[in-house]
Amino acid sequence: MKYATPLLLALFLAGITRAAGPGGLPQALRPGGALTPFGAEKAANSEGSIPAYTGGLQAADIPADFQKDSGRWTDPFAGEKPLFSITAKNMGEYVGRLSETSKALLRQYPSYRMDVYPSHRSVAYPDRVLENILKNAVNARLARNGLALEGAAGGIPFPVPKNGNEAMWNHMLVYNGYPAEYRGRNWYVDSRGRAVNTGDLRVSLESKYYTLKAGPEELKTRGNSFFEAAYNFTAPPNAAGNAAYSVDTLDPVAQPRRAWSYSAASRRTRLSPDFSYDTPIASQGGITNYDEGYLFLGRLDMFDFKLLGKREMYIPYNDYKLVFQAKSSQVLTPDHLSPDFVRWELHRVWVVEAARKPGKKHKLSRRVFYLDEDWSGAGMSDAYSRNDQLSKGMFMAETPLYDAQMPLARCYWAYDLLDHRYTLIQHFGDPGMGYRLKPGGFPPQTFTPEALPNRGR
Repeated sequence: MKYATPLLLALFLAGITRAAGPGGLPQALRPGGALTPFGAEKAANSEGSIPAYTGGLQAADIPADFQKDSGRWTDPFAGEKPLFSITAKNMGEYVGRLSETSKALLRQYPSYRMDVYPSHRSVAYPDRVLENILKNAVNARLARNGLALEGAAGGIPFPVPKNGNEAMWNHMLVYNGYPAEYRGRNWYVDSRGRAVNTGDLRVSLESKYYTLKAGPEELKTRGNSFFEAAYNFTAPPNAAGNAAYSVDTLDPVAQPRRAWSYSAASRRTRLSPDFSYDTPIASQGGITNYDEGYLFLGRLDMFDFKLLGKREMYIPYNDYKLVFQAKSSQVLTPDHLSPDFVRWELHRVWVVEAARKPGKKHKLSRRVFYLDEDWSGAGMSDAYSRNDQLSKGMFMAETPLYDAQMPLARCYWAYDLLDHRYTLIQHFGDPGMGYRLKPGGFPPQTFTPEALPNRGR
């Protein structure tokens, strides 16, 4: 497979490292350089189908029908029509820009198609996050053989990743806006096309990595956490009242993921050490595993992560209609999500291949992640079973919150390509669902196992 890597190669061949130049900041990241502060190429691609970066969506781009604090974001590109559609009949023309899962879906289902729209580099960041990213470019470093992160806070750590582990830390530390709370719904669609509600959830999210105003050293003294989530189920009836809390840290070797669950039936809170690796997630139909949350979340010790370079690929992007506007009854069709509601755009992505380490036990033998250059997270992934058979594919809907300069990526979906099932996770389109920022924060007890019984009630 050919990767578009001329800029990456130029950076390395010229000897540009994190310590290059006065102050240690790579020349390409400085004002007037070839890269944005978050490491993306500023220039358009050669054919102009990927535009130059001009700052992302701004206040002037806010749609007239947007209602602040509604928990929903309306589509700033609602008037656009697809440039073309990719189907099984014409996929050969675009095969170099499709993930393996996209190819498999096009081959398996005649009803599947990909509507490709004009590309918009809509991602924007607050100034403080951009400033932190530039600090991280000088100070961030991997530790414990790439399994831990030091010297970073408040922004992606490696705007110019040199290896797969650095790229995956960028993915896990995407700026998604904290603190925040959402009400979302999970769905499972079986091989006969029947849709099952597997969970209505109220979820509180926090990241000291982003909310602490101090630097990495204080972050370390305050627990070193970068992602905390407190869940409670309000539906379906067999799950209502259950709750869970988990916390991930920048040093998962010394401070591994901690998780607790509360059962409304037994009224007991338990440690849940199985909330990791390839344990299936029940509320996502068992299709995804705990280390596939948000396409990947967890320790990097099961796989060797190799940075393959960059490619131009069609990924889900600016999917406001799917995430916030469409009801689940419109979206959930047999075999796959309705193509009418999924927007695809051409973007440059970092490609990371993860191969299971010798001697490690995991249901997957290999995974491939496609990380967008602007919001730094994975918009797609392919997963291979133990015999290296393509068995699963996942997609993330990126929807920037234009009023808050935030590249939100929360809603995602996964296809079981062998058993012909899929799941839609954290969908906000039904009545009562929505995503809300909490600038005032939460009471301190929110993110503790002791609070779980009250969340359940």
